[in-house]
Amino acid sequence: MEIIKKVVVKQILTDESRTKLKEQFLARQYQITKELKQLEFVLHKKMKENTSANYQASLKESFNKETARRKERLRQLELKLGQLDELELGAELREGTIQMIEQVEEGDNWEEIMKGTEIVIKDGLVHELRHGGVQDD
Repeated sequence: MEIIKKVVVKQILTDESRTKLKEQFLARQYQITKELKQLEFVLHKKMKENTSANYQASLKESFNKETARRKERLRQLELKLGQLDELELGAELREGTIQMIEQVEEGDNWEEIMKGTEIVIKDGLVHELRHGGVQDD
């Protein structure tokens, strides 16, 4: 029988990976800044099209929610950029989780099967497979 199991993916910080992560963070910041400008443009356009007070109030409320969400994402990216500069080379960064298929047979030790598995990446290559760690959802 096969089951689906979560696997943690981590990345070892190297000069190359630090540079790539910075580029990704800066690209996201740029994209979010563009989205904020576009939202502002659309808001002004819609406000001119419809002068109803109720419509404008609703529009402003929606606009404020969307801009607040994007500004929070910008703040988080700035925080990540700052943390990235402070991390030492060789540090492991959690990238996320993926799912894998695990073969299960009668008589297998369930606790061993469910212990965490990690894939460690270094400069785009699988560096290490770890079995038996603590499973963290």
